[in-house]
Order: sequence, then C-alpha cells, then structure tokens
Amino acid sequence: MRHLTILCVITACLFLSRCIQNDTVIHVKPDGSGTIEETIALSNALVVSLQKMAKGLSGGDADVNANTDAKANTDSKDKSEVYDPFQAMMKDARSRETQYGPGVKFVSATPVKTETMIGYKAIYAFKDINNLRINQNPKNKTGMPDDSQDKSRKKEEMIRFKLVKGPISTLTVTMPEKTKDDKAADDVKQDKQQNKCETDSNSAEMMKMFFKDMSMKLVLDIDGTIVDTNATYRDKSQLTLFDMHFGKIIENVEVFEKLNATQPKTIAEMKELVKGMEGLKIEMNNPGVVSFE
Repeated sequence: MRHLTILCVITACLFLSRCIQNDTVIHVKPDGSGTIEETIALSNALVVSLQKMAKGLSGGDADVNANTDAKANTDSKDKSEVYDPFQAMMKDARSRETQYGPGVKFVSATPVKTETMIGYKAIYAFKDINNLRINQNPKNKTGMPDDSQDKSRKKEEMIRFKLVKGPISTLTVTMPEKTKDDKAADDVKQDKQQNKCETDSNSAEMMKMFFKDMSMKLVLDIDGTIVDTNATYRDKSQLTLFDMHFGKIIENVEVFEKLNATQPKTIAEMKELVKGMEGLKIEMNNPGVVSFE
C-alpha cells in the first residue's frame, strides 16, 4: 500500500507538469508586436528521473548515471545511447515557434545552468498578439518523449489574446477554465482515488523533496503607458497572470490532500485547487483587460 500511495502522488504531479521552473514573460507593444521570453529549468534529480523514464519507455536498461555533472554526456563514450533531456529541450525550443501561432519566429535559446538546475531561456518574436497562442500547461517543454497512449496529457490549455488598436490600445486576455464536464469528472475521480491514494508521511515527504522548487509564472509586460486595467497584480508595467510556487502548495495540508485525491492533470484544475492561498498569485479577473498607449 505504501508504494501504491507514493506512486499515486508522484503520478499526480508528473501528469500535471514535469517542469520545475517555468517562467514566461510576454512583452507587447501598442501595435500588437512583441516578444516571448521563456525560461524552462529542471532540477538535476528530475533530469535523472526523466532519463530513467525514457529508458523504461524504450524498453532499455534503466541504469542511469546519477551524477548530473555528466548530464550533457560530454565524457561518455556511449552518449548517443543515453537520453539527454537538456539537448531535447533545446531542440524542442527551436522547433516550437509554430505552436505559438502564425507569424511567431524563434530568435534565440541560451543554456541556463546552476548547481541544482539545468534548462534554457528562449526568445520568440511575434508581429500580431491576436495570433498568439500560449499553452499554460508546460508538459511539452521538458524534452520528455511523448507517450502517445496517454490521452490525458494531450489536453491543451490555450491563453487567448485580443488587441483592439487605437490611440489607446486595449488588450483582452482570456484564460482557460475548467468546464462542467471536467468538474463532474473530478468528483467521480476523487471518490475513486480516496481509498487508493491515501496521504501518508512517506508520500508527503517524497513529494516535498521532489517538487519543493517547482514554480510557474506568467507575466504580461506592457511596452508603453498603462491607462487602465482590471489586473489584480500589477507592478509598474508588468501584470502577473499567475505565479505559483508548488513548495507552498504542498506545505498546505488541506490542499495537499485535495491534490492527492483529485490528481489534477491541467493547470486550470490546479489553479482552482490553490485559489486564495496566501503567497500565490492567480489573476481573479477573466478576461483580464488592459488599456495602454
């Protein structure tokens, strides 16, 4: 039962997002053009786990060198045989411009490495924010091989933008929300999972250790003067759509138990669970509107 419980907790988190840090800043000008600045980083421990998972999916040996200093495999003679999430992430970053909508162009990608994390910062340019498509679920940005049999991981959660240009331009941002069908499915799922995934100290501690640094942030940076906005969280020219630190989430016993029971597979589901928690920022107005010049 103990192993089943831990597996349920880890599965819930991995289904939600395999990223540890996912920070996105959208810079927009009054004419509708701008850039996307995206930073994705994984913990070294998660990189090793992804390597093991990849080997498992491919039917290979799950023996992966846990020394993350060799994560780039530069000193390995058989590096072509070892799955490298970092190289896969960099490759995906270059090819992902089409996922952001028509007219979006890849500009650059630079490595981001610390003692505990590895990832990249990518820049994309767009001409018209009306065509921009931002998927708030970062499951496709970790370089993890796709499991085509898992239909639950393929749900997109697109953020939509509508700009009306003028002497004072008005931008409307619509965030994805849970549907009635999603909520009904959650009720059924919670009943089924209540006995299967009971929270215990072992699973909680493993979850805290593995995901204490996980965070997601999406910021809209206005290149101009803001005239009016209904944004809940504004810092000068920047409007925070959401800023979630999972370490704070899993420290909350009530929320942790809900997380373990419902196993949210979308960011919209997660946002609803943690809404109102102290220390987390989630835009309460949907759609969000900002007028600027």
